Amino acid sequence: MIKRGLTIAALAALTLATTSAFAYSFWGVNISTATRDSATQVTFDGLNGSDIQYTVGGWKYTRVDGTWYGPYTAPTPGEGYLASRRSDAQGLFFRADSNGANFVIITTASQNGQGAPEVGFDQRLFGPGDLRIDVGGTTFGVGMRIDNLLWAQDTTATGAQYQLYGVDNQILDMHARDNGTLGVVEMNPLWGRAGNQSLPAGSDLASAFFLSGSGTTVGSANVSFIDTGIAYNGAHVYAYEVTLPWAALGLSPDNYNFTASWRPDCGNDLITGDFSAKSGDHVGYVPNQTPEPAGIMAIATGIIGLAGAWRRR
Repeated sequence: MIKRGLTIAALAALTLATTSAFAYSFWGVNISTATRDSATQVTFDGLNGSDIQYTVGGWKYTRVDGTWYGPYTAPTPGEGYLASRRSDAQGLFFRADSNGANFVIITTASQNGQGAPEVGFDQRLFGPGDLRIDVGGTTFGVGMRIDNLLWAQDTTATGAQYQLYGVDNQILDMHARDNGTLGVVEMNPLWGRAGNQSLPAGSDLASAFFLSGSGTTVGSANVSFIDTGIAYNGAHVYAYEVTLPWAALGLSPDNYNFTASWRPDCGNDLITGDFSAKSGDHVGYVPNQTPEPAGIMAIATGIIGLAGAWRRR
């Protein structure tokens, strides 16, 4: 797997007009919003001095313990397409304890799915992807999707706009993601995504969701879906809390080194980080998000582009 360096762009605070009281917290971290450059941005406070490892992203700026990171390029389809999808992947947080590997994913992707009537395809639902964990040459899928989140609500649908693709651009059955994966941990499953048919084979963005039952079941995870109570730019902000036993990954709380990544099932946005038992001061790494060819837009307009994502070395 090719990994590219992440860039940390810590910018001095410019104009901070307002800050709201936090509505949701986890592990002592408070999530809130603040105004920067006349726009509402997400903030995280309480990470300094903690044992939490994390990576943050989002649409434009993200503030962590008073430091602004960014700006980031808007995730495709970008600012002009739909404001509520500008921040599909806001943050990926990890903490180890004796019971298991614990993750929190902050996103605007609802577990109940979201329609896309603005591009004329109102009979399908975009949902969350699955958490991917790479340990050496082994890939694990941690299921986050509920059952019956139908991609084609008309089961006889055959239109190209419903097409699903595998990591090597092979065409999948358009109902391949209908079976939920919630709480299941599979080893070396088959991965796919909605649209983005122009992605290079093996692209990080190609692994949005895994096909239920395509790998070897090695355990189960606890997955909670929470509405944080935060809404901005037309989007609700959600949290997924995920815990899985170390045995499922073949690791221990004192000896682990892996890459974790998540993207919505459309594969348009990506947040990823390398996590290790020897990560020192647990500094947060900020992915520089590059515009990707959105599956829904590529299908609707026929515009094909090249995908890119930054990965930490």
